[in-house]
Amino acid sequence: MLGSTHRIKCSLLAVVGMFLWPGAGSAMAEERGYVKVAGFLKEGRFEKDATGHYADLVRALLLETEVPTQLVTMPVKRMLKQFDDGYVQCMVPVSFPVVKMNFPHIEQADVVESVPIDYITAHIVTRPGTPAIAGVNGLKGKRLAVWVGVPFELFMPNPEADVLRVESEESGIRLLMSGRVDAIWSWVPDAYILFEKLGYEEPSLAIDQPIFGSTGHLLCRRDRKTEALMKDIDRSILAMRDDGRLKAIMGKHTRVVGVDVPADIGK
Repeated sequence: MLGSTHRIKCSLLAVVGMFLWPGAGSAMAEERGYVKVAGFLKEGRFEKDATGHYADLVRALLLETEVPTQLVTMPVKRMLKQFDDGYVQCMVPVSFPVVKMNFPHIEQADVVESVPIDYITAHIVTRPGTPAIAGVNGLKGKRLAVWVGVPFELFMPNPEADVLRVESEESGIRLLMSGRVDAIWSWVPDAYILFEKLGYEEPSLAIDQPIFGSTGHLLCRRDRKTEALMKDIDRSILAMRDDGRLKAIMGKHTRVVGVDVPADIGK
């Protein structure tokens, strides 16, 4: 379904890993006695007040382990800095392939990663009822709003569009709906979640022609505690897939791996 676009295996929820490189945080984590898990703030998914389906899921998963943990939420840049400094041992939702893609010296052995949770795709989004834009060629001469957290140029280096950086995805949607921009860069399920939250009809996008796609995971620096934690996390994710809790938590717009999309998607 995804064709060649699927070769780029990352999303915003994975792109945050692009700025990672392993530091010397394991000793600090061992001394602390618990594992700090950071969820980065993402409108509609992991909100400032720790609401949203990803926040709900992570809390549920952490209840199923005896490994001491602390869940925190913070902006992407702060999370990355604290991961690099060793103050944060785990991040969610991210993925390993983008780390390896940008930092070849990082090996799988340096981290532990959960089984996939959901599948995320990036799209050019236009107003409800308008023609969908499938790729770069359709952006020529248009105004495009892109959240500042997206390293947009890495994926569309020459979009031939007037790109406007915005401080939040919701502000980009409002610009789109007011007619001040022609399109926005967004994600599925994020676009569906946020348009619904703001009271708009379903946006227009080429769902079968994503710019790229990725699975979302919980990823940790590898040490004794995080290895034990990940065993518990994986067992819980798989159990929640089977009994329907994972889909119930993640919601109708989210494509849960092993439920809404094949378990091996992205491989």
